[in-house]
Amino acid sequence: MATGRSAGRRPGNPLRRRSDVIEAWAGLLLGVVALLVAPAAGVLTGWGAHADAREHARRQVVSRHVVRAELVEDAPDLVASASGTQDDQRYPVAVRWTDPAGRTVVATAPVPAGLDRGDGTAVWLDRSGDVTTPPWGTDDIWSHTFAAAFLVTAAVLGAALTVRLALRGALDRGRSAAWEREWARVEPDWRRRAI
Repeated sequence: MATGRSAGRRPGNPLRRRSDVIEAWAGLLLGVVALLVAPAAGVLTGWGAHADAREHARRQVVSRHVVRAELVEDAPDLVASASGTQDDQRYPVAVRWTDPAGRTVVATAPVPAGLDRGDGTAVWLDRSGDVTTPPWGTDDIWSHTFAAAFLVTAAVLGAALTVRLALRGALDRGRSAAWEREWARVEPDWRRRAI
């Protein structure tokens, strides 16, 4: 008299294949990666990116300075965007200023839209005296931080999904090959019985 399990029965579900078990465990592991590892990687990357961006902004503040310049020509007018708002639009326009040596410098610099010839504007210069962009501000730092965190999170999620799809494809091909081998073994018996 058998107790608990019937004699000869395999433990668990007899229809469950080894590939089904591998796929289930891989799905669980990749789910953990998607739910825990990807966000954690994004947060850690964000922290590092934020520190790097703050240092980058600090170096820019040290290496750049602003001069007061005068427009040599009119800047284009503001153009409403598709959302109807007028963002901080800047256009490259010829401007002039006096350098520390007393020479007049004329260059092209991004200036706010709507300014007229003769209006004053702030122009950022690097150590060489060339026109450059303003140092990163708080918005730039946070944009860099969130972009880095998002990209790493997306990359980890993409890698997990790619592994999941590749594993499933490989397991499906293996299951299909096993089914064809089994069918080749039993098909002659089925054919004889049908005749």
